[in-house]
Amino acid sequence: MIHSSSPAPIQTGNQSPNATDAPPYRATRRTSSQKLTLRCHQAINLISLKFKSRESTLLRAATTGDLPLIRRLVRQHTLANGNSVGTGLEDAAAKAAANGKAEALELLLEFGAYPNYALAGENFLIPPRRMFDARGRRRQYHVTEKLTPEIVSILLNNIYIRPEVTIRLGDTGGHYLRFTPKELINSNPGNINREVICKMLASHNRVDVNTEISFYQTGAFALSSKVDNQSFYPHPQSPYIHVNFIGQTLMFDNFGLTEHLLTDQTLNLDPGLPIGTGAAENLLIIFMDKYCKGCFRKLNQRFDILLNALRDKIANSGTFRNQLLASENELFKQQFLTLFAIGHQDRHDPSPADFQHLNCDQLNNKIMDIFLTISYEAPPDYHRLYPNPPPSYDSVIAGDFESA
Repeated sequence: MIHSSSPAPIQTGNQSPNATDAPPYRATRRTSSQKLTLRCHQAINLISLKFKSRESTLLRAATTGDLPLIRRLVRQHTLANGNSVGTGLEDAAAKAAANGKAEALELLLEFGAYPNYALAGENFLIPPRRMFDARGRRRQYHVTEKLTPEIVSILLNNIYIRPEVTIRLGDTGGHYLRFTPKELINSNPGNINREVICKMLASHNRVDVNTEISFYQTGAFALSSKVDNQSFYPHPQSPYIHVNFIGQTLMFDNFGLTEHLLTDQTLNLDPGLPIGTGAAENLLIIFMDKYCKGCFRKLNQRFDILLNALRDKIANSGTFRNQLLASENELFKQQFLTLFAIGHQDRHDPSPADFQHLNCDQLNNKIMDIFLTISYEAPPDYHRLYPNPPPSYDSVIAGDFESA
């Protein structure tokens, strides 16, 4: 959870009471150059109003942050029709969000614009576009990936926001990828704000951190992840690869977000979910791929925090344990043992090959030993049970004689 030292914002009728603890990003004071630019835009917008439709002018006003013109157009429509329906508020809000016009977005939301259009694009019901070019090499960025922390904070504090809305984008091979906004933003390492925005989204009370994505093993999306695509574990009954959200953060080297998901106890992360899709297997596959390639070295001591938190989450996940013990995939079991052997073998870095001589029953026995060792709790310390120790026997006896 991202905490703020500033006082809690005053709740308005358009604001969610428990939307997010994200810091209240606010626009800075405009410079003289920005003021001059805005005046030029306002003059052009008035000319546009004379020669173009009201809807087109509203879009331009939202794009340029022309607040007076937005108020004028919406109020004129409301007076003429009795309400703001049909004013094109959603498209205008999406334009304001995409162009970083926070004040214009807030104003349009106050007038009744639906926030999900701004979060997921102009209209998230339109036919999907492709995520990559025709050759599958160059990524084409969605408008959601261009949102700033300030814009996301405004949207998440709206009571009508649905931050788990599905965004559909085309992969190669005719397959469509389905993302939530947090998953789409996380998959873009080039987004300098992705960690902070993903933390804001994950901390929202309407967001599920145990979602997953599915994709083809040979698709452009799989190849863009820097994980050996041939190592993924496919779904037993389908050609798709399934990766849960915590696995996705590792997949795209968003290690700050990984640590946040593992250590923030309010998020209810379960590394064993969803059940039966292969997501649990792929979580360990991705972790071991990154570990063997040395991707965690740049974390230095923070790797120990991440490693211990991941072990703790897995050890306390009944869903993960049940899938692990019931699985016939020996590599899954070997990678689990490798995960818990890291840091305990001085002669070399552990690997699944260290456990290849064990059969399935022997692997399960070692796995159960780990779970029993972790779940075992020593008897509580005497001083924790009795913070104020009772008087000694001798003092009690002496007190009894004195009272007698």
